[in-house]
Amino acid sequence: MNLKFKIFQSTIAVMMGYASLGFAFGLYGASMGMPSWIMGITSVMVYAGSVEFLLVAFIVSGANLWGVFFISFLLNFRHFFYTLGLLEEIKKLKFRYYFIYALSDETYALIKSRNDIDDTNRDLIFNFTAFLNQIYWVFSVILGSILGSNLNLNYKGIEFSLAALFGVLSYEVFKRDKNNRVAMLGFGVGILGLFLFPLHYYLFCSLILVMLILIIFKRLF
Repeated sequence: MNLKFKIFQSTIAVMMGYASLGFAFGLYGASMGMPSWIMGITSVMVYAGSVEFLLVAFIVSGANLWGVFFISFLLNFRHFFYTLGLLEEIKKLKFRYYFIYALSDETYALIKSRNDIDDTNRDLIFNFTAFLNQIYWVFSVILGSILGSNLNLNYKGIEFSLAALFGVLSYEVFKRDKNNRVAMLGFGVGILGLFLFPLHYYLFCSLILVMLILIIFKRLF
């Protein structure tokens, strides 16, 4: 069987997930008044699902650039460890820069699950897997944005997709590391922040407060 087709088969599950989430993100952007071409450019240049959702919310709310940078950095910090986990393999790639740029959670999982990678097919498997996954995301976002901009739909409540996304991400992290103290800390700070922090700086201030508490009481957590 052709290797490219095998790679495509391995990405079908990612395609299904990206199709639904990317389409929802496109609708979300359209509901916020974002043009389709901006949504497309964002998906190509940023290509980080959770950060893209957050970026639209930041743009609409007029958040400051430092807050956008800091929260985006924290959300994507895990990618440093993905790169470290594949560092020796990446060094052997001829076209390593695209792969580093396009490395996502799902691409990392697919690459690490393969046992047929050698010196003859490494570049194809790494880069074609990353390319297909990015195409799925970009196409789904653009499609959702175009349909959302041209169809007379009721978008009421779609902004909850951002809260739902972070809820799922938090749950997945908790399943891998069931630290009840950290979970309760995050929940408590989140509730407290509703009363303490300005709306535009709520997430930024809440993250800072959680980090400060963890640093001060690191032995407890």
